[in-house]
Amino acid sequence: MKILVLEDDEAQFETYTDAAEDFGKEKQIEINLVQATSVKSAIQQMYERSFDGAIIDLNLDEGQPEEAGGNIVLTEIKETRRFPIIVVSGNLANLEEEHRESVSPLFKLYDRTVENNTIFNDIFKVYQTGITDILGGRGVIEAQLRNIFWEYLANDFDVWLDKGSQKKSFLRYTLAHLVEALGHSTEDEKFYHEAEFYIKPPIQKHIATGDIVEKEGKRYVVLSPACDIQAREKNGEITFNADRIILGKLIRIDRDAFLENGIIIKGDNANEREKKLKKIINGSNPKYPFIPEYKDLYPAVIDLQNLYSFSIQDVREDFERLATISGVFLRDIQARLSAYYGRQGQPDLDKRELLKQYKGNLAG
Repeated sequence: MKILVLEDDEAQFETYTDAAEDFGKEKQIEINLVQATSVKSAIQQMYERSFDGAIIDLNLDEGQPEEAGGNIVLTEIKETRRFPIIVVSGNLANLEEEHRESVSPLFKLYDRTVENNTIFNDIFKVYQTGITDILGGRGVIEAQLRNIFWEYLANDFDVWLDKGSQKKSFLRYTLAHLVEALGHSTEDEKFYHEAEFYIKPPIQKHIATGDIVEKEGKRYVVLSPACDIQAREKNGEITFNADRIILGKLIRIDRDAFLENGIIIKGDNANEREKKLKKIINGSNPKYPFIPEYKDLYPAVIDLQNLYSFSIQDVREDFERLATISGVFLRDIQARLSAYYGRQGQPDLDKRELLKQYKGNLAG
C-alpha cells in the first residue's frame, strides 16, 4: 500500500513511518510512505508514481501559518487522481471551503491529536475494498481502456475518419466495450452489491425512466418508455414526446404496508409471509418487482398492478428525484412490466377429457 505524505516536519514524518511499520505488521501488509515537503514535490511525486492514499498537511511553513499550500495539492488530487485523502493539520481553519464541503469516507479531516493508527486504518479500509486497483489510475479500467484503444479501436479507426467530431460516439463505444469486458463476474463475485442497483443522485439532468421520485412521503418509479420522456432543449424550452408520465408505486417491505396493499393477509402465519416474500425476492411474483435497500432508499416492491399517470410538468415541479435504477436492473423491470401487461391466459380446454384421449399414445 503506497501512501503520499505531504509533511515538511521530519519528526512528524518519522512518527508516521514508525506507525506505518507497526500497522503493516499487524495487518500483514507492506506500507510504503513517500514523503513530499512542498507543493511542487507532492505534485511531481503524483506524476511519477501511483498511490493508494495521501496524508496531507495544510501548512508547510511554520513561519507563515496562513500559507496553506496543502489546499493546492488537495485540488490537484481531486482533479487528476482517485485515491482517499486524510488531511491532518493543526490549522484546519485554513482549509478552503470547497474542500470542507466535500468531507466523506474518502476525504477526512483530523487535527494533530488524532492517533496515527486511526489514519492508517482509514486508508487501509478503503484499500481493502479494491477501489484503488479499479479506479486509482493504474488498475483494471486503465488496462481495459488501453486494450480498447489498441486492440479494437485502432484496427477499425478508418471508419471514424473524415467525419468530424465523434466524441459522443467514442464515449458510447468505449462504455459498451468496458461493460462487455468487465461485466462477467467470477464465481466468488457472482452477486451484485446493492449500491450497483442505483445511481444516486440521478445523473441525467431531467426526469428519466427508472427514476425513483417522492412526493409527500410517497415514492414511485418512473416506468414510461424512454422515448416518451426524452428531454429536448431548444431555445431554452424543454419538450417531451408525451404529456403524461407513468409511475409505479413503491410499497415498502413492511408488515403494515403489505397488509394495506393485500400482499399478505392477517391470517398468514410466519411461514406463509416468508414464502410470499421469498417469491418476491426471487422474482417469481410477476406483479411485484423487488428493489433493495440502499442508504435512505428503503427495500420495496413496485406495484405493477396499480399504475399512476401524472402530467410531466407536475412530476418535474412537485416530485423530488432521489435516485435512478441502473440499466441492467431497469431492463429487467421493464421486461417484467411488458410481460405482466402482455400476458394471455391459455384458452380453457377440457383437460380431463384430453388426458383420457391421449394417454394411450404413451402406452408401451
